[in-house]
Amino acid sequence: MTQFNDLLKAAEKEDENEFVKTWKKDIASVTARNGNGENPFHIAAKNRILLPAIKEIMRDLEEGTKSKVEKAEEAKDWKESERLKEELKRNKKYIKDALCDKSCILHGRVAVAPLYFLNAAEREEAKRIAGIKGGFICNRKFHLCLYIIGAIACIAALCLSLYFLFLVSQSLALASVATIASGGSTCLLFKACNGIYGLYDESTIVTDPDVMQLLDGGLAAA
Repeated sequence: MTQFNDLLKAAEKEDENEFVKTWKKDIASVTARNGNGENPFHIAAKNRILLPAIKEIMRDLEEGTKSKVEKAEEAKDWKESERLKEELKRNKKYIKDALCDKSCILHGRVAVAPLYFLNAAEREEAKRIAGIKGGFICNRKFHLCLYIIGAIACIAALCLSLYFLFLVSQSLALASVATIASGGSTCLLFKACNGIYGLYDESTIVTDPDVMQLLDGGLAAA
């Protein structure tokens, strides 16, 4: 906890060097939260030191790990090499989780991640550095579309199977198809509903610049 408090103080003082120095001692400390639900990234982002700090930390982590891995592999210490690689993955995940953490409630209304406090260019760069993907295949909206299409297909199969079921007087095979289709459509519809709710919840990060401007305008007016 002392490490976390020191990190918060460095962020509040807008001391980038001290923030990075303290952060290096415990990478995971950025995922902790203060009494207001803010992690150190929220405060660092507000004080304009988050992006340069992330750049420096990520560079040091990757270069430091690469050097250590090379030495371990030269010594044929494969176990140590794998440990170092896994440690780097964990540290990157801490950074990614902290950047996407919507624990901060803005104006008592909106849950926002540290990315909210960056401008559009900074936000994209921070996401790129941290490996936060926004590609088509990884996009939750794309997955939601697949769920909806799948649910529609299952419903169509259900209707067709019920039609044939009526024609052949309750064939066991078609009854099985009807049961499977019914279960599939229910499952996919449930996933689609969850996806819609998730997208609504995810939108509170407010990473779209136009939405952020509208939201800021509304909150300011209130």
